[in-house]
Amino acid sequence: MSEQPVEQSRKGFGWLAWSTRDILVLAAVGVVFGIVLGALMYAYLLSIVLGVIVAWAWIGIMILPCFFIAYALRRAGAAFLIALLYCLVMLPISPYGPSIMITGLLYAFAGEIGVAVGTRYRHFGLPSMALTGAAGGVAMLIIYLIFYPTSFDLALPILIGVIVVTIVSSTISGIVAKYLGDAAARTGVLAGTIRKDLEEI
Repeated sequence: MSEQPVEQSRKGFGWLAWSTRDILVLAAVGVVFGIVLGALMYAYLLSIVLGVIVAWAWIGIMILPCFFIAYALRRAGAAFLIALLYCLVMLPISPYGPSIMITGLLYAFAGEIGVAVGTRYRHFGLPSMALTGAAGGVAMLIIYLIFYPTSFDLALPILIGVIVVTIVSSTISGIVAKYLGDAAARTGVLAGTIRKDLEEI
């Protein structure tokens, strides 16, 4: 894949600078993640009997598509849109019914905030993606604290465990998203989307 000069590549990073290819990639990735995560929802339901810490550990998995599509497309708004899309795909098979879309909105905001803080839509090297994941986890905690404050009425050791496992799982998710994106790019699936000239080496 030929690399464009950095100045030229950066011209198209706004909300309105989407190409048809970007939209098609977003749709395809959203459908794939929606099917996979929809199936995993039943595993999640089984795992939460192990406790609230285990339940929060799933945040990293559920927010992974946001980081992956942001890494692949380098577009503002990609993380937000993918969360709504994959939750829409999950809707017919989700045990939570229409409320999954509310959860999707929370993931959408947390994912987009994480990408904005971690990468500024310009730097997508490993440190930036790790920071993206951590910021997304923190954003999710803050969002839940605002809208569902009773979720944190926990004993202090459990509360600390929830905070730690959420940030760690989200950080790992950001890192995994980068490696998944690189692997997909090597197959040619994401040819023309991932811009290596904007990565931090």
